Amino acid sequence: MRNTLIGLLFLTLTGSAVASTVGISNHPFLMKKHVISTEYNNYNNAGSGAGLQLNYLRKINEDLNVNAGFGSTNGDRGTRVFLGADMQVFPDYGRQPRFSMKGLLESETIDGDRINSYGIAPTLSKGLAFWGKEAFPFIALPIKLNLNENEREYNTSTALAMGITGRLPIDGFKNVVGNIETNISLENSYSAFVMGISLPIE
Repeated sequence: MRNTLIGLLFLTLTGSAVASTVGISNHPFLMKKHVISTEYNNYNNAGSGAGLQLNYLRKINEDLNVNAGFGSTNGDRGTRVFLGADMQVFPDYGRQPRFSMKGLLESETIDGDRINSYGIAPTLSKGLAFWGKEAFPFIALPIKLNLNENEREYNTSTALAMGITGRLPIDGFKNVVGNIETNISLENSYSAFVMGISLPIE
């Protein structure tokens, strides 16, 4: 299992990289209930461009996290707003990985068209020790229904999302969490590489 997750992490860092779908929504923030994060994203196809997004996560209880955010990208993409809710089905316990279902709602501009997306992302994650530090690799399968308001068309899209979250080893900032994520397009999706930092607050 550990070698498999390390291999997935390698693919995440070196493969063709979609914007943050899972992000920090499955990271165990313990007693912290509010998390503010910022992410850099770089889209490589189906509307290329680079930009930033801000995200707010609220830990409702041990089984449910909700998040909302806003992003802006140059190039073929414009603004993006999104909502998400990650519901834990099985916890990370012993050798058992954490399994959750994340509901997705997004609205973004691509080439002047407004695209509204609704979907779900089944997600597996597992806390592992890397060089004495704990990190949380994950893999997800986002499935979405995309509605083009301007063209009155719709399609479905599927991608493979992979990434990792973990505390950053920065003196004086022990609570800062970093995340890296990428999706590989399986059908009607796009590719992008995402890196972010998050600050948990009470």
